Amino acid sequence: MTAVKAYFLRLIFCGFLVSLTGAILRGKRSARALTLCGGCLLILTAVRPLLRVDLSRLPDLVTGLTHSERIAAAQEKNNAILRGLVEEQTASWIEAKGEEQGMALKAVVTAKEAEPGVFVPDQVTIEGSWTAEGQSALSELIVRELEIPPGRQRWVGG
Repeated sequence: MTAVKAYFLRLIFCGFLVSLTGAILRGKRSARALTLCGGCLLILTAVRPLLRVDLSRLPDLVTGLTHSERIAAAQEKNNAILRGLVEEQTASWIEAKGEEQGMALKAVVTAKEAEPGVFVPDQVTIEGSWTAEGQSALSELIVRELEIPPGRQRWVGG
């Protein structure tokens, strides 16, 4: 509360100072110049605390989030999009490789975050029909290209 009191005291003091100097001067031109200078001094005194405000810490008027909260929300959204892209494109790649070998497959991939903002395929579930040789060949390709070991490959169907 002392900061608010000090603020009001500064405004009152500036107003008193402008009024006192206006009473001392008699000329019309000097009174106008003094009114201009006094008004500028009052404005600067009134606005000075606003210059100290850290605008990045204020909440957004639309979302109600601070700058750091907006950045965190954007990063979270970007990570979800990246994870989804990695999972979708990896599943499409596996299905295409299976189709090349004459298998009808549906792949579902789960990605993990290897480091901040970098997602890699971690697990895969493959449904469909295949031969033992085809499964073995595709499984080896998945291990070699995607580094998903057989323990994290789930084959449903046959």
